[in-house]
Amino acid sequence: MNWASRLGWAALAIATLAVAVGIFLVRLPEPDAAVSIDTAVYQANDGTDVDIALPYAAFPSLGRKSDKVRYVAHFDLAALPDDSQFLLIPTVNRRLSLRINGETVFDSDARSLWSGPLVGASVLVPLSRSLVVAGRNKVVVVLDVGRFAVPIYLSRIYIGTEAALAPTFKLRVFLEERLKTMALAAHVLLGIGIICAYFYRPRDPLFSYLAAMVAVSFVLSVGMFAGFQSEMQNILPYIGTLAPTLGLLSVAVAFALIGKPPPRIIPVLSVGFPCVMALAFIAGMAPARILLLLISGPVLVTAFVSSAGIVAWGALRNGGVDARLMLAPFFLTCAFLIRDIWIVVSLPEHPFVLFTPYVRPMFHAFLIVVLMRRLARSLDDLDRSNENLNVKLAQRESELALMHREDRIEAARLVREQERQRLTRDLHDGISGHLVSIIAMTERAGGDVKSIEQAAREALDDLRLVIYSLELGDRELPLALANFRERLIPQLQRTGVDLDWSTANLPEVTGVTPANALIVLRILQEAITNALKHGPARKIKIRGANADDMVAITVENDGCLFAEGNNGHGLENMRRRAGQLRGCIYVRPLEHGAELKLLLPRSLPDVDVNAY
Repeated sequence: MNWASRLGWAALAIATLAVAVGIFLVRLPEPDAAVSIDTAVYQANDGTDVDIALPYAAFPSLGRKSDKVRYVAHFDLAALPDDSQFLLIPTVNRRLSLRINGETVFDSDARSLWSGPLVGASVLVPLSRSLVVAGRNKVVVVLDVGRFAVPIYLSRIYIGTEAALAPTFKLRVFLEERLKTMALAAHVLLGIGIICAYFYRPRDPLFSYLAAMVAVSFVLSVGMFAGFQSEMQNILPYIGTLAPTLGLLSVAVAFALIGKPPPRIIPVLSVGFPCVMALAFIAGMAPARILLLLISGPVLVTAFVSSAGIVAWGALRNGGVDARLMLAPFFLTCAFLIRDIWIVVSLPEHPFVLFTPYVRPMFHAFLIVVLMRRLARSLDDLDRSNENLNVKLAQRESELALMHREDRIEAARLVREQERQRLTRDLHDGISGHLVSIIAMTERAGGDVKSIEQAAREALDDLRLVIYSLELGDRELPLALANFRERLIPQLQRTGVDLDWSTANLPEVTGVTPANALIVLRILQEAITNALKHGPARKIKIRGANADDMVAITVENDGCLFAEGNNGHGLENMRRRAGQLRGCIYVRPLEHGAELKLLLPRSLPDVDVNAY
């Protein structure tokens, strides 16, 4: 841990301690230039009257006869003041109605007044000159009671000008209404983010317990904020039964933060406590506020103190960063709970100003920081994993490229070996025959020199035909035919034969390989040889054309029909070779000559070089 990190953790610890101590020292100002009413007669709901000093706090009698209590107070005016007068109640924690000299000047049933177990209200009422009199004036404050564990609280009452009372009123309204409303709104927004995170990682124990804790905390917050409203008074005790659940869930969250599995009893108790207490309420086994005081409050505080201890153990012993971050909000939550319990227990010595609602959004904000840190750490791990995968992928690609090159070399070697075998076979079948004839003629002293020359030329042409076929690729049949034509023209010119060649209308042929191209050229070569030997032809016409779904190459001559005697197998060889290409040969006589037509498929098959 570097010095900057140490400084940051030290600053967080100092700030946490400062807030924890500061909340015990906070004192809100009271109006100075105003008439203070600090005594009253408290008329309890059991019919008794008690002289009290304001501020005053009391639990209503359990065997109450009325849902309301009354405070009767007086203030004296030597003379009617020239300035408009106002009445201020800085803090009251129940809905109320207010009468001056018998006339109602404020009624929370007619005007909005948010009030709940953790939220006090501040009331500022203008007093018309007709309401007050010189001398003694009577003030009656009527408060709702309800079946609540929180005691009734009424602060001092002040009479004075707007300038004297407005600052205190505005401060109390800001702290008790606006600021706590903003805290509730922040609680909701941050809680929605945490719940959404749970849906992306429902199997993570931390996210599961956090989502449950946020949901329970939200219900409790709404109840504690507006529970004294008439619409919620009947369900507020049942909302209060969720306080132990919130505390137990905080214990589960603490365990999850330090990487330990929460005890299995926690989910059972989290559901069991509110269910048992709610059944006790329904059965009338004990008053709701007694059960809430004896069970909900102590369990909540004990659970949060335990949670803070668990997080502190994880932060200090194991050095977990998440636990260190959450130690501050857990510690402050405990401090705020203890401070507010101390305030309620010590009423009316201290004003009824509770701070627990302020800590919830801060608690959730720290949770968001922890979740964002985990997200950032996960993204970093993902980036490192991607980098490792990219390195491994590059290595595998390099290995595959090397293997591919080796495979290509091996495949080329096999192709060359096959082509070598084919070339050897073609040389043996084609050129060797011509060479044997040349040798035989040479051995015969009386051999015809012209015949020897002819045989040698045929052997040379056949050799060139075989060698050239090795260089052909797919769709290059027209190129093979054009090259064949260029070699054929000198040969025919020497014999005085005219050549009429046209392959412009020849359709495109795919699947051309050296092997099947050589077959086509040998068929044409055999057709021309037959025309020259057996014609004897003086003119040869070669055409390329489309024949439905086939390719047609025709060879016409002006001699006689192609002959096939006992000593020759020309047409049989041509038909066999055409069959290898899934084609066929047709021969028909013309009026002056003969025609041979070679039909081929548009896509030539791959011919096995070992098959012919």
